[in-house]
Amino acid sequence: MTRADAHAGDVPPRSEAPDAAIAVVVVLELVARDPNAFEQHLLRVIPVTRLASGNRFSWSVRDSANPTNFVLYQGWDSLAQQQAYMSWREGRGDLAEFSSFLAEPPRVTVRTVFDR
Repeated sequence: MTRADAHAGDVPPRSEAPDAAIAVVVVLELVARDPNAFEQHLLRVIPVTRLASGNRFSWSVRDSANPTNFVLYQGWDSLAQQQAYMSWREGRGDLAEFSSFLAEPPRVTVRTVFDR
């Protein structure tokens, strides 16, 4: 999906990185109720995440030994941009839908990139 392919409101608003922004990697560890349905959900929403201001990458991986376990790796130009994106998702009701696929709350870790 590109910005040109999306309808108004389906694409996160533009936001610039603040001065002296520090790049971050956000790691979400997830346990799905129905792993196949959750994987399909991710395949629909992750292309939009990749359009968000400041998103460098968003990778989704599934544990081959335990298929209910997923990890999302996201790189952002700044934590402020990631938080703006999450606020946009929350305002649309997307986080409630996302949470409905999970068997337990996500474990989220934020790491600062120091060697860019």
